[in-house]
Amino acid sequence: MDYVTDTHSLVWHFTEDNRLSSRALSVFAGIEKQGTIIVPAVVLAEILFIAKKGKVTITFEETLKKIEESDSFTIAPLDADILKIADKIEADLEMHDKLIAATALHYKAALITKDEKISRSQVVTIIW
Repeated sequence: MDYVTDTHSLVWHFTEDNRLSSRALSVFAGIEKQGTIIVPAVVLAEILFIAKKGKVTITFEETLKKIEESDSFTIAPLDADILKIADKIEADLEMHDKLIAATALHYKAALITKDEKISRSQVVTIIW
């Protein structure tokens, strides 16, 4: 099975942060055996932004390197197909959250996120 990750889940996984739930941790740990973690381009853009602001302990470059070194991760582009899906999401979500949810819908994947607004929207299957 494939999964899409949001920003905090990916950062917490790569930094071994204990805020990552046990269920999310098991998905990340088990993905090497089967499936893929899909990283939306907007997640990388957000990491670039929050890393420059010093809000996380991992840099954009370190994040990208970890993704590129693993066969378990793939980067999903932000393209017209994702934007068309995001446009149809009626839930009151921030733009980047809509794009992340739209990526999960596009790839028919569950979303690894702690975000309560996305969870409450019931737009996509949540892993947490």
